[in-house]
Amino acid sequence: MTNEIQARMTRNASLITFVDDNAGKYAGNVAFEALVVKVKADSAKAVTASIVAAADNTGYSADKMTKKVEVCAEAAELCASSIVKLDLLDNQTLSRSLNGTESYYFKQSDALCGSRLMAVYNVMQTNLVLITADYLTAPQLVDFLANITKFTGLSGSSSLVNGGTSVLTQAFLDDMKVTNENVLTVKLLAKKYKKSDVSFYNLLMKACKIPAITVRHTPVIFNLINTESKAVLAGVEGTLSKSKEVVFSNVGGVLPYRTVLAGAAVATFKKVGFITKIVAVDIVRGRTNTFSVELVPGVMTAEMEAAIKVTLAQAIADEKAIIAAKAKVRKEAKTAAKLAAAQAVEIVPEEGAG
Repeated sequence: MTNEIQARMTRNASLITFVDDNAGKYAGNVAFEALVVKVKADSAKAVTASIVAAADNTGYSADKMTKKVEVCAEAAELCASSIVKLDLLDNQTLSRSLNGTESYYFKQSDALCGSRLMAVYNVMQTNLVLITADYLTAPQLVDFLANITKFTGLSGSSSLVNGGTSVLTQAFLDDMKVTNENVLTVKLLAKKYKKSDVSFYNLLMKACKIPAITVRHTPVIFNLINTESKAVLAGVEGTLSKSKEVVFSNVGGVLPYRTVLAGAAVATFKKVGFITKIVAVDIVRGRTNTFSVELVPGVMTAEMEAAIKVTLAQAIADEKAIIAAKAKVRKEAKTAAKLAAAQAVEIVPEEGAG
């Protein structure tokens, strides 16, 4: 569902919790008590409609896209290794049945992608002994199959990630409209408490507000690579200044962030045996942001750690400065617009004024 509708559902749940916790405040107010019953019933109906319509963020948001990226990268990596062994055995028939190109899977529809993933899994599973554990292991195939199942099992479509909205039923939208009308009625009936119980009134008005919509469905994906061998890097720890997530790259070298705000950001990547790297990126809303990052093998010294801290602090300070500058420009533009509007208002002289 869209972020706005999710926020309204969160508001509904918060309002119900508040009126339940403060039932004693409006006890005896027949109209208000009846409205509370209606609010609960209508909110429950909307929740049921959302479930029936599968109108949740699983699959629609970054979940399905992220899982698709992960499993496709894993497929390409496992296939590439298996192809090398099969070619060494001069078994081109089998090697050509595999494909080590990530886009071969990822750029297809979800259904075709899932079909191709299962096809290569079956080939590798059937010929595991032939490929040998030096190139492919049974645990790797178990993990691969689990990721295929997770991807194909998610509801929705990865193509809807950047479409701005998921597919919602009219029934759900109608039910949500009723809950919005209920909140307006709550505000009207609550006016009697504006003077008699100011604290209750203010808290009730707060519970009626829609929470700030801060999350955006903007997936950010980093592909981690060994700069010398060009092999993908698993187990790289990543932090991103615009996200509270601390994530690690998977077997395919993919390190995903599911929902990140747009704009300038600073990413840090570290792994034992490699030099820590700081990267400045610009995240664009409305599409999946993909970046490739190469780490240099080496040992971090105390001096290098200290330098990284200084660099990171400066990078974050620069990011904050950019955000502050943009906010200042918006504020100045808003102030200028208000001033221009005020100056454009025609001053009508009072009647009788000479």
